[in-house]
Parts: sequence; C-alpha cells; structure tokens
Amino acid sequence: MMERWLLIGRIALRNLRRQLRRSLLTASAMVLGVGLLMFVRALEGGAHLMYVDTATRMGTGHVSMEHPDYMGSQDLADRIAARDLALLLEAVATSVPPGELVALFPQVNVGGLAQSATSSVPVRISGVDPALESGVSFFAQQVVEGRYLEPGDRLEAVVGIGVAERLRLELGSRLVLMAAGAQGDLESQLVLVTGIFRTGIPEVDRGVVHLPLPTAREWLELGGDVTSVSVILASDQRTGSVAEAVRGRLTEEGVAGDRLAVRPWWEAMPDLYAGLRADAVQTYIMLLVLLAIVALAVVNSILMAVLNRTREFGVLRALGLNRRAVGAMVLVEGVFLTLASGLVGMLLGLALSMGVFGDGVDISFIFGGELAFAGSVMEPVIQPAVLAGDVVAILTIVIAIGILATLYPAWHATRIEPAEAMKTDE
Repeated sequence: MMERWLLIGRIALRNLRRQLRRSLLTASAMVLGVGLLMFVRALEGGAHLMYVDTATRMGTGHVSMEHPDYMGSQDLADRIAARDLALLLEAVATSVPPGELVALFPQVNVGGLAQSATSSVPVRISGVDPALESGVSFFAQQVVEGRYLEPGDRLEAVVGIGVAERLRLELGSRLVLMAAGAQGDLESQLVLVTGIFRTGIPEVDRGVVHLPLPTAREWLELGGDVTSVSVILASDQRTGSVAEAVRGRLTEEGVAGDRLAVRPWWEAMPDLYAGLRADAVQTYIMLLVLLAIVALAVVNSILMAVLNRTREFGVLRALGLNRRAVGAMVLVEGVFLTLASGLVGMLLGLALSMGVFGDGVDISFIFGGELAFAGSVMEPVIQPAVLAGDVVAILTIVIAIGILATLYPAWHATRIEPAEAMKTDE
C-alpha cells in the first residue's frame, strides 16, 4: 500500500513538472492570494491588539474585578468592601505568574455633575491612584495641557478636553463635582484643574474627570472601599488563565461570587469584543471570496491538465491502475500544488508583515488622525502582528482549497475508459 502511494506521489510530481508553465501560473495566483490574506490578517491582528491594549489601559484592565451588580447599576451601594479588597489584592499577587503583572490599581468610579461658574455637565468621575496609574494609564499619556495627577495631589483634577470646552475651563480653574455619596446624600467637592487630556473618543473627552483616589474616598465617605480593581498584564494571552486563577483563589478564601465578580476584558467590555469578532469575520469573508476565485483557477488548471492527458490515463488504466488510484493521483497533484504555493504565499505574507512593513503601516491617509472603534482608540500607525490562530486558520483554508478544488477533476479522471482513451491523441 505504501509503495502504491509513493508511486502515485512520484507520478503526480512528474506531471506538475511536465506542465511547469501552467503549474507556475496557477501557483502564482495562489501565492498572491494567500500572501494578501496573511498580510491583511497580520495588519488586522496588530490593530486588534492595539485596541485591546488601549482599552485595558483606559481603566478596565485585562482582568476587571468588581461587585457582580456594579456593571449594571453603576451605584456606590454595589462596591468592593475594604475587607474583600485586601483578600482580592492578595489573590491577584498569588495568582499572576512572575513577570506578568504590569499594574494592579483600585478605582472609585461614580456618575455625577461637574459645575463651573458658567455651566454644568454630567460626567463620569474616577478616583485613581496617581502613583499606580501614571506609568500605564492611557489618560496619563494623552494630556495635552498641564500635567496628569501626581502622588501628593489632593484637590487637583484632570478633565477631558470636551469637559473643559463645555465648562470653559482652563488650567487652574475651579471645578465643583457633585455626586451621591455612600450614604445616599448629595456630596460636593471643589477641585482645581491641573491637566486636560484628549483621547480622541468624543464620549470620553466630553464626560470624564479624574481626581486622586484618597480625595474621592473621603469626599464620598467610602473609607477603604472601592468600586473596581483592574489588572494590567504583560500579555493578553494569559488573561483567561489569570481570571480563572483569581476566581479559584477567592473561592478558597471564602469570598463568594455574589460579593466579587472577576471578569476578563471580553466580559467587562462586551461591545469591544463583539466589534473585534465582527471585524475579523467580515475580513475572513471578503478574503474567502478572493481565495474562492483563486480556487476556480486551480480547478480550471487541473481540469485542463486532466482533459489533455486522456490517453495517458487510459494507458495507466490498461496497465492495471484502478479508478481510485487515478483519482488519487489527480487529487495529490492538486494538493501538492496548492499546499506548496500556499506555504510560499504564507512566507510572502510574513515577509511583508515582519520585514517590509515591520515598523508599522501608517493608515492616517485613509481615516485621518486617531482611530476610534467600539469605545477604544489607537494611533494610525499599525504594527502588524502574526497570530498563531491566524496561521493555523490560513493553512487549513489552503488545504481545504487544495482538496475541494481537485475533487471534480479527480472524479472526471476516474470516468475515463481505457478503450475510449486509447483512441485519442491527447
């Protein structure tokens, strides 16, 4: 059996060499199609990684921990108590592998009102720890006027540029923040504007204010409580395992799920996750259409080769090769051709992604400025990223095209009768 398959393989390779020009033309279409698919997926993968990186550094983190009801209620009544916070911080410290934890920061987030001497607007108020946030926070890197919060600040605040424009605020302006405190009473806090940031996301720039965490806790009478804790990891690949490990550790400590919810970013930011999935599916559909056209070229090439070798197949049948062996030979030819050209196409895509465009692709000429997507933002220079899942998916598509595109020519070859085939010159 093995000898027969080796013989079929040798004959298939010989036939491809005999029709070298036709084989190269078919392979070139496959190489370009797969290379384009690989490069576009690498570009899109890099964009998705940048979106996730930005979104996680805007406060949610790779892993978000909060009261189970807080995501829906956004109410201070659904907060993390100080005793649970201590257990949570210990659980994270023991669950994250060494070198993977970039930042771990608690926050107090509450909806309220920002009022200046001229007007008032609804805002999202975030109490943050400047010492922990300044190195990783996306907001700290987007300050366009003044500075971000620093350790030791008490009555300072940083506002979005939209808030500053709507309230006519400048650096040093006084701003009154009002929100319902832990006891349900309306509390007010006077702060001074020390910085203005621009994220490129209109709803964020028009409605976010940051102030020091100790000030927010004192103002809202929270004591040592917080509303959420975010974990920033060195790699998104460990997000799921870290979330599971933290859940398991908290369960061991007796912290039930009705007190603390541990969510990876795709659960904490379902809109972003759904948008990324839809974007990836859309890209695959468009590129599958492209590869379907390439597959038709493969079908045409192999079918023409079969039609031009009718006499040859007749001789092989007369020498004892059965229908299945003839069909297998044609099938092997198609799989060899598509697999070889597919691998070359993948190498071409890798060369474009990591070599020619390894420093990034600037797409600002298409969109202009920064790009916003599902509540996240990124710079217009995209660094291509080749993901293992994409390599496996593309290789699977190539093999599938090789098999499917060769099925009909192989079936047609099995229908050739020796007696009729010997009468032709083809």
